[in-house]
Amino acid sequence: MDDREQAQILGLVRLVAGLATFLMPRTVAKLWLGDRADSSVARVALRGVGVRDAAIGTGLLLALEDGGKQARPWLQAGALVDAADSWNVLVDGEMPLLRRLISAGATGAFAWWGLMVSERVD
Repeated sequence: MDDREQAQILGLVRLVAGLATFLMPRTVAKLWLGDRADSSVARVALRGVGVRDAAIGTGLLLALEDGGKQARPWLQAGALVDAADSWNVLVDGEMPLLRRLISAGATGAFAWWGLMVSERVD
C-alpha cells in the first residue's frame, strides 16, 4: 500500500468516525468514556470532536483528489488532534486505567501514522 492510499484510508476513517461521533454521540461516548457516557456535556463535546474529525477527513480527501499537493497540512492537523486526544485521555484521572491506556494507544497510533504519512505523501 503506497502513501497516497494510506492517506486516503486515514481520511476516510476520520470522516466516517467524525460523522458517527456527531450523529451518535451517546454510542461513541459509551465506547470511549464508559460510565460517564450519559453526561450531556460529554455528548456536546463529542459532537464537536465529530465535526472536527469529519472536517479534517473531508479536507484531506479533497486535497488528495486535487493532486495531493495540500494533503500534508491536513495529515498534520489530524496527527495533532489525535496526539492531543491521546494526551487528554492519559491525564484523565477518572477514567479507568485500562480504558485510558487502550484509548491513548489507539489515538497515539493514529497520530504517529498520520505524521509518518504526512512526511511522504507530497
